[in-house]
Amino acid sequence: MTIGFDGIRTVDGDSPLSYYDRLMIASLGMEFPRDTFMVYSPYSTDDRGMAWLLSIANVHNKTPYKAINKWAWRNCSGIYTDLNRHGVKVYHGLDATLPSIKKKENVKMVTTVRDLTFDRFMDDYSWLERMTRKCRVKKACRKAHRVIATSNFIKQQLVDNYHIDPDKIDVVYTAFRDEYITNQNDKVFLENVKGKYHMPSRFVLAITDFSTLGNLETLYRAFAKIDDKKIDLLLIGSKNSYYRQLKRLADKLGLEDRIVRIGSVNKHNFMALYTLSQAFVAPALDDGMGQTLIEAMITGTPAIASDSGCHREVADDAALYFKPDDVEQLTQHINTVLNDDAQRSAMINLGKKQAAQFTQQALAQNVMHVYNRARGRE
Repeated sequence: MTIGFDGIRTVDGDSPLSYYDRLMIASLGMEFPRDTFMVYSPYSTDDRGMAWLLSIANVHNKTPYKAINKWAWRNCSGIYTDLNRHGVKVYHGLDATLPSIKKKENVKMVTTVRDLTFDRFMDDYSWLERMTRKCRVKKACRKAHRVIATSNFIKQQLVDNYHIDPDKIDVVYTAFRDEYITNQNDKVFLENVKGKYHMPSRFVLAITDFSTLGNLETLYRAFAKIDDKKIDLLLIGSKNSYYRQLKRLADKLGLEDRIVRIGSVNKHNFMALYTLSQAFVAPALDDGMGQTLIEAMITGTPAIASDSGCHREVADDAALYFKPDDVEQLTQHINTVLNDDAQRSAMINLGKKQAAQFTQQALAQNVMHVYNRARGRE
């Protein structure tokens, strides 16, 4: 069977969304070597992430065969010309994106919804952006034969806010990469990554986009109160205007020398970040996937998360949870992870056991099951 994907984000740099796309497509390619997977995009790229994906023999990047306007090719009838030419049976619109024209019955449509923050946190988006995204999600879900939600948290929002039939929605969780297990004990790799990014010797890790949704103010205030004043807070995220606002808060709290920011880390090196950290904190107010929690747990890193989004759904009893605005509770949890060896050991064991279910093989099998459902071949 030949599967096609809307690859506009897949080939677009190394963002969290493109990482998810590549992880899913690579998992399918490795698990189903007899099938063919076409990534359709107006352009191609040669970055390292795509090179890794395209190294899989049955995964191919396809640009327009004949198209004057590449936007029109992707959103109108042009894409169908190539889908039919390649014998595509299922077209998967990643990130709630499907062609604007009416679907053709010889190609079954599937779409994935993984982020609906614009519905819940309106102040972080312009009116135009909110309306554009909402319209795109609504249209894609209605056109699709099957809808993939990355968590029950996302599925419930689609049912409540978009009135999508729950029987049409399949929940498929993301996965950790196989190398997160195979490279855990590679000390040379870990030391190389540590030196490359000039990481501190001991640190608590948080990955964020530096927005109000990231809830870093709560993390800063809690970190200023923890018992261990010799441990650093390592943040992964690009600098922006909100980061400068947080820097003023850090200076006020006396944290200016204990916060280290790394703007960009290659996704192939993330495993080392988790493994080298003493704890991982996911303070975000909204998370529809739980990718970083899964990755932290499988590497044996104790995880602390806000009790919001899909965090509890993904980590279950393996993580410690705090109310998003409760500084004292987060402070207590960080102290526990850093100082209580028995609790720390129990969390590591529970985390590895919990995360072990989110394999690339499970992701591929579950997505393929959705494709078969779309074709009426359950």
